Amino acid sequence: MSTQRAGDRGSMTVEVAFLLALLVVPLFYLVATVGRVQAGAYAVSAAAREAGRTFVTATDAPSAGGRAQAAAALVFDAHGFGPGEGTVSVTCEESICLSPGGRVVVETRIEVQLPLVPDFMRGSVPTSVALSAQHVEAVDEYREGR
Repeated sequence: MSTQRAGDRGSMTVEVAFLLALLVVPLFYLVATVGRVQAGAYAVSAAAREAGRTFVTATDAPSAGGRAQAAAALVFDAHGFGPGEGTVSVTCEESICLSPGGRVVVETRIEVQLPLVPDFMRGSVPTSVALSAQHVEAVDEYREGR
């Protein structure tokens, strides 16, 4: 013998569907946002490392900067960031950048845009996350001085 009233039948399905939508949509947004920020973190770290490595292996100082920019651009592209989204700056601790035993400091930056932020909320919530990384690369002590 059933004690349920006829009006209560099937309401659990509606409640579960409503709660599922309320919980799953924000969870998907959180996963997408964290994934994009993590891709940016990997990109700036790897771009700084690769730019430093290609800079110190250049044969001459004028081509070293272009090589570092190209290496960083390849890394940014591999992580899903377009041309011009990431920046690279190289500074040398010595007066001559590729002097044997010197050190080169590479800093990379990228601004990761958060997905699905509506236009009407752009003034009240952050729409992007700024990420940066720094890498110090030593110039080989036994390289030929230039």
